[in-house]
Amino acid sequence: MLIAIFSLLYVIGTPIVSAETKSITQETIGKSFEVDDTFIEFLNSLPQKKGAYKSSKRPILLEGAMNIEIDKFVYALKNPVVYKILNYVYIAGTYKNYPVIVARTEQGMENSAAVTALAIENFNPIAVINQGTAGGHVAAAQINSVIIGDKYVNTSAYITERLPEGAGVKVTPQEMRGTFAYDKAEKAFKLYQEYYPDPKLLKIAEEVAASNKNFVTLTGTISSANIWVNGLDHHTYLNETYGSLCEEMENAAAAQICQSSNIPFIGIRSISNNARLSEIHFVNTGGTSQKFVLLVVEKYIRYLNQN
Repeated sequence: MLIAIFSLLYVIGTPIVSAETKSITQETIGKSFEVDDTFIEFLNSLPQKKGAYKSSKRPILLEGAMNIEIDKFVYALKNPVVYKILNYVYIAGTYKNYPVIVARTEQGMENSAAVTALAIENFNPIAVINQGTAGGHVAAAQINSVIIGDKYVNTSAYITERLPEGAGVKVTPQEMRGTFAYDKAEKAFKLYQEYYPDPKLLKIAEEVAASNKNFVTLTGTISSANIWVNGLDHHTYLNETYGSLCEEMENAAAAQICQSSNIPFIGIRSISNNARLSEIHFVNTGGTSQKFVLLVVEKYIRYLNQN
């Protein structure tokens, strides 16, 4: 029931202020179920930049779909400024003296792909980290645990078996079709059933997990689709068929764009809900993923500065 309420609040939305006094950022960011007026006010207080982004070093791009998935990133930036591209907002600044861009992708695969592609074109990031919250598929994916993705699957890109009229609707069994991304070696777009993280980013994330006992972590497959799956048997099917530890709505799409653009990528998630463990959606878990990712970014910056 709580999940339905949160979803409904997101769909309905709530105006921040009257239309007459909205800033560009206010029009774009808005308020969803993560009601946090303080962060929204902070975003709207930031200077807004026009023109091309300039930096002596290629920035690291950090992505999150909602305010609760980017707020700690933005607060951590020094000298943050806002860029608006189409109706998407990017916050540029520095972290540990290195350029970082924080993007609010909005929810969904199409938004995630668009925001990533626009960022690659306009900011030329050296790496992309897509993170946020996710729903667990297995009991081991505890609430507030961190999932380090070593594989990303679009679980809406499948082919069902042919059935006669009147046989009913069945999504299983199914064959993974995949999605199209550019292959640099073949110089052509081809179907990918799975996407993988940059090996260096994955190694750093696992090193952070091993050295920091403040986080409960798992490494495995993250599945993505514009679908919120509530059925436990469906969760089991996704785990047994694809190895999925959790589901969300952005990672595989961002990974697909990074594959096409030859940009290092990793996806990381914190578990906000798991129907095997609780009926509650714990929205405050968005901070856990960000805290973990900031440690990954700090270690990655040290690597970049040495190479």
